[in-house]
Amino acid sequence: MCRCVLVVGLFLSQGLLIPVVSFLSLFLRFSTGDACLPAARLTETISTDRMLPHACHDSQTDAALQRSTIIRRRDSMPECSFRLDLIQFLFEHRTGAMTALLQLFSFLGEVEGYILVISLIHVAYDKKLAFRLSALVLLAMSLNHVLKTIIANPRPFIREGTYMEKWAVSTANAHELAPEYSTPSGHAMAGSCFYSYLYGSVNSRYVRTAAIATLILTGISRPYLGVHYIEDIVLGWILGVPIALFAIRFVGDIRGLWNRHTLQHQLLIVVAASALVWLGTRPLYASSALGQPLPFVSYLGFLAGIVLGYPLEAKWVRFDPRSGCIVSKTLRYALSVVLVIGTLLLLDTVFGLAASDSSILGNILRYVRYAMAALAGVLLAPFLFVRLGLAGTTPKIKE
Repeated sequence: MCRCVLVVGLFLSQGLLIPVVSFLSLFLRFSTGDACLPAARLTETISTDRMLPHACHDSQTDAALQRSTIIRRRDSMPECSFRLDLIQFLFEHRTGAMTALLQLFSFLGEVEGYILVISLIHVAYDKKLAFRLSALVLLAMSLNHVLKTIIANPRPFIREGTYMEKWAVSTANAHELAPEYSTPSGHAMAGSCFYSYLYGSVNSRYVRTAAIATLILTGISRPYLGVHYIEDIVLGWILGVPIALFAIRFVGDIRGLWNRHTLQHQLLIVVAASALVWLGTRPLYASSALGQPLPFVSYLGFLAGIVLGYPLEAKWVRFDPRSGCIVSKTLRYALSVVLVIGTLLLLDTVFGLAASDSSILGNILRYVRYAMAALAGVLLAPFLFVRLGLAGTTPKIKE
């Protein structure tokens, strides 16, 4: 029982950062000077044709798509007024080439971008490293959504109503981003966590250089594209790097403690912790018309699937990521990405017939969908690699 409590504590240990960021938020809001001005807190009762993610449409939201105005309800909570003039300056000095480049690095900070990077590491370099990076970035992303809601600072140009004109993102992406809060930046926080850990885990000058460059460019892409304040990026970096350093320092202790439990206990811990986090954070989103952000559920589902699939692959398949020529590795990479993305799309269609994403059942099905996508990547894909002769296997080692 004591061990179980310790593991749950490790799984949720990043939540200890929440009081720290809450303090920083209060300091920013109530400090003297012009850093923060009393303003109304924006909460969303919104037009779904402008803000609801397209993937969440059902019969109810389709009807709501006929609405075209944003209705804002405000209360008396002060709101951080970060340097919007700097974001306006970046907006006025964008170039086509720079915008295209930073949109690419911004994509690398999305879930799809991490799928591409982690899949490459998984199928061609190091399975253990891919597993650790996956768990770390998913925990960082989940924590980020909680912190954003605690700080409750709207994105640039939301209050002004000009975000659709000034954000250099796709219309669909703008629909997804507009209801979410801004501080701290998820791209900066998760990216600094992910690439700092990668930097500390791989002894390669080229990989380390690429990690630093990606960390920086992913972060600065967000204010350049207009969807974050510069202060959001700095705070994200301040939070993300220490999480990575903590993970690097204590990875052996965490692994030893985690491996003392059976697979059934590990899965139970992750699912139970996911449920506790989901239930515990629901009050934070009570004032939002959209409820809990759907990506929050997705991250936890991915994490559950990885925790289940990784040990099963090590027990049943044991594919060797270093085996095979460049052609075999390329085919493995393509197959892995197709399986993950294909599973997400297929189950999205199937589960969409059963419930709306915004309902409790829809949240559960979304959790299951992302868990199944993770299993497709870490268990089904390696099985196919070996069966198709695209990879060799490693000797069975008793853990």
